[in-house]
Formats: sequence, structure tokens, C-alpha cells
Amino acid sequence: MTFCQANITVRPCGRSAPTRMHRRPNAAGVLPAGQSRVMRNHPVSRVLLTLILAAAVSSCVTESAGPPALRETLPNGALLVRYPGLPAIDSVGPDVTELHVDLKFGSLEGDDPNLLFGDIRGIQATADGTIYVLDFQATEVRVFDPDGRYLRTIVRRGEGPGEITAANGIVFSGDTLLWIHDHGKWRIIGVDPAGRELRRFNKPVLSYGSRWTGPFDDRGRYWSRTSHSDEELRYPPPPGLSSRTARGYYKSYDLATEAVDSVYLGERSFRSYYYQDANGLWQLQPSRFEAFEMIVVNPSGGFWRANTAAYRIARTGEGGDTLVVIEAGLPALPVTDEDRAAYIEESAERSPEAGRAAEEVAALMPDTKPILARMFVDDVGRLWVQRVTPADAPAFYDTFSEDGDYLGSVRFAFTPAPYSEFWVQHGNIYTWVVDEMDVPYVVRAPLH
Repeated sequence: MTFCQANITVRPCGRSAPTRMHRRPNAAGVLPAGQSRVMRNHPVSRVLLTLILAAAVSSCVTESAGPPALRETLPNGALLVRYPGLPAIDSVGPDVTELHVDLKFGSLEGDDPNLLFGDIRGIQATADGTIYVLDFQATEVRVFDPDGRYLRTIVRRGEGPGEITAANGIVFSGDTLLWIHDHGKWRIIGVDPAGRELRRFNKPVLSYGSRWTGPFDDRGRYWSRTSHSDEELRYPPPPGLSSRTARGYYKSYDLATEAVDSVYLGERSFRSYYYQDANGLWQLQPSRFEAFEMIVVNPSGGFWRANTAAYRIARTGEGGDTLVVIEAGLPALPVTDEDRAAYIEESAERSPEAGRAAEEVAALMPDTKPILARMFVDDVGRLWVQRVTPADAPAFYDTFSEDGDYLGSVRFAFTPAPYSEFWVQHGNIYTWVVDEMDVPYVVRAPLH
């Protein structure tokens, strides 16, 4: 996997220069973070430097060359990066990292109640490996050491400073400020690693989902997505297929100035299908294989945008200008007659009315299935793009730099809990799994 960093700092003798920090060592001999080596201007040093540089180039090319990219400049000045072929989801080789769990903790029952998790909604970790877990059911944040041993509880239920009423997400800003989404009070509070409250602000958008993941950008702004439609929601809803449009926005809140601003994302259309069940109640018939637009905040500025129907991802500025476009030549899978028949059969098992509604919805299904499932930006600015995989296949992600460089792919060798989230922090992935009794366990999987 192309997480290689073959950066070598060469300094003239007798002059000082800032220490170059490397996030992880590699085969080229680059040192871990916090260490540096000064090479004096000596013949032996020059020979050694030549060997190190040669090893660095060889390591990056032979171990993780990656698929070839075709680059061109678009008429508006944006960079288009095309990948005719990316690794298949079952590929093995230097470009694909397989994630294996190296830490798992939790308990069904035991002497330590702090290892009993009811409903995990957030996991964060600091550079020293300390792990913070938000339990929605217990309404508290517990802290564990890098080996999964309980240390302390820093946030509990309450109405005072550093206390929460109902929280569904945590996000670290650096390693010193932990943001907690207290949707029970429509606010976000920031505490230090000991749980002392340092900041709080009210949410600029009064809505929330099942799990909160931020985001905050590098300029100290918190972002939240919202939409507005001029069409009123009707009840009862119109029977059968209907559509409506809405304008999308990302609102930002500046932590320093408290200014609220918004960025227009464009207009979106939505389709829905309603029917009445045997009791006369209106039910929404879920669709399948419908493509949708994904938009995520890029912490260094702007957004990443993609439609799930095609492997085409654009990085745009806040003004809407396109800066980078990533394309990959992956074939779309067709929606088959068997897919439609299975969808109708599953719906008919719920009720005859649902089965009849499914027949109409199945006739409106697209010809091809979505290619993309999800994308996000990790703690060092890499874009992660999840491909759609068969139900029995492990999750598979491609990673890219801001400039569209392919950095490798990641395949899970374990199965996270259904509808779970995962976080990439300091070279590790943190998420949770469940056992046959649906008991949750926190897990860690290193990226290297």
C-alpha cells in the first residue's frame, strides 16, 4: 500500500534547519516522528546518502508503484487524474493492505463494569495510543490505555460543565480538545483529556443523525449540512411515486469569531413512493440501487463530491470551482431481473400491499448499480473512497491524496458491527464488532 514517505532532509554543514517529522518509518530508513539525523558533509556521508536515496526510490517504486495514472488539465484549469485500472476487491499485493485486529476489549459480563458497552457511538485515540469511547446508553466517555485497560471516566450525564444529556459522537481536535456532540441540548462542548470543559457552542443547524462525526476544518470552523425546499411536506402524502426538490447548503461556525456562514451546494431532487397498508396507515416503500450525491468537507478547504453511480470524484473550492477530478475505469454492475424479483419477494413477505408497491418501484430501478458507497477524509488528509461490494465480501477502500494521487487500497479482514462507524487516527483504525449475542467490543487495526 502506498503510504511510503521517502522524504530525506539534506542540510549544509554548520546550519540548522527545522526537524522534518515523519508519521511512520519505512524501508528507506526514514526515522519515526520526533527523531532526526544530521548528515555531515563528508565523503562517507555522501556515499551513505546515495545508498539511502536509492533504497528509498526502490522501496516506493517496487513495493507500491500503484496503477498508472493519466493526467491532463481541463479547460477550467482543474487537474484530471484518470486510473484505467485499480486493484480488484479480491486483489493481493503491495497496493492492498489487509486490516487485522491487534486489540479487542469489551465484556458481556465481568467484574469491571467499565468494559461493558451498551451503545458505542464514538471512538477516538491520541498519538500515545490512549483510547476514548463514548457510550450513548451510559451517557459517558471512558478512557482506556493502549492495551485496552480502563483508566477513568471523564464525562458523565448531567447539566453542569463538562457533562452531557445525550451524546452521539466525539471528535478530537489535536490531542488536547475532545469535542462532544450533546444533541440533547443542541450544543457541542469541548473538554480536555481530563474532562474539564474548555469550550461550548450551540449548533448552527438544529438536526442530527444516529451518529455524529464533526467535521471541523483547519481554519477552526465547524461544518453542518442542511437543506431547504419551497415545497411543503403534505400529509397524507401523495400515493404512489412523487418527487420534490431542495437546495443544499453547508453551514459553518467560526470558533474564533462566532460567525455563521453558508456555502450553496446546488439543488437536489428526491423520489419517494408511498402506499397504504391493511390498517390504512401510510408507509414509505424503500427503493434500491438508487444513486445519490456524496459531499464531504475537506479539512484543508473546500469539499469532495461524487455521485455514487460513477467512479468520478471532484475536489471543489468553497466557491464551487473544480480543482481536482479523480476518475477510475471500474465497470458498473447491471441491475438484473433476479435483483428485481428478490426485491419484490422481500417486500411481499412484509405484506401484500408492500409487495404490490415493490412491483411498481422495481420497474423504475436504474439499469446499473451504484459503484461507490461512502467517502471521508482521515486525520492526515487522505481521501478514503469505499466501493460497493457484494453482501458477503469485506469492505474495500481506495485512498488518494488531495492532488488525486492513488495511495493504496484497504480491505477489512474482519467484519465491523452493522451500521458502525470507523475512525483513522495515528496509523490505526478504530471501530467496534459484535459477537453472536450482539455484545459490542472495541477493536483496533493497524494500517501498517
